[in-house]
Amino acid sequence: QLDQDLMTTLLSGDGANDVSMIQAADIGIGISGQEGMQAVMSSDFAISRFRHLKKLLLVHGHWCYSRLARMVVYYFYKNV
Repeated sequence: QLDQDLMTTLLSGDGANDVSMIQAADIGIGISGQEGMQAVMSSDFAISRFRHLKKLLLVHGHWCYSRLARMVVYYFYKNV
């Protein structure tokens, strides 16, 4: 059985019907489009098209991982 604290959920939505799911997820991505701006207004990140989702996950995810790794190394350096 998996521990619920270890899981992180990401949800992407593009309409008003996705707002409650975006707010319930740990990370919400709103896609602006023809259905309105409700999903964008309630999300953590906003993109204009679904094709930008790949870059958001791969590039920005890598940057976040890199920053976190540098912070951990710096933490050990300052405390040793």
